[in-house]
Amino acid sequence: MEVKTMRVMQHAQKKMLREFFGGAPASDLSKRYGYSETKIKKLAAEYKQGKIDIFDNPLKRRINKSIMSHQEEVQLLKEKIAALEDALKMSEIKVEGYEYMLQLYKEETGIDLPKKVAAGQSTTSKKGTRK
Repeated sequence: MEVKTMRVMQHAQKKMLREFFGGAPASDLSKRYGYSETKIKKLAAEYKQGKIDIFDNPLKRRINKSIMSHQEEVQLLKEKIAALEDALKMSEIKVEGYEYMLQLYKEETGIDLPKKVAAGQSTTSKKGTRK
């Protein structure tokens, strides 16, 4: 068999197996490519055993590149999560500090600032505002 013909056959087999692993039924592929369902399943088993490769080099490079960029993206997101968790911890510490300061202020002066702030605007000051 000629080398060029052999390459064309290998390319067709690779394409067929990619479709097979993509979910296409062996019966449909058998009709389309002219291989028996048994041969298709045998080639699929050889791929699973690592005996044959169904990806061309450019396709492999594209897949590897997307895997690497995916891994980099995951790493970046993990770093962002860690930074946000640190910021949340600091916010919680600040809130505790403010609450403690308000409690001390209330004990020293007898004035409950959160209640005083939440009391609202007086009726006389509402009349004095411009519209």
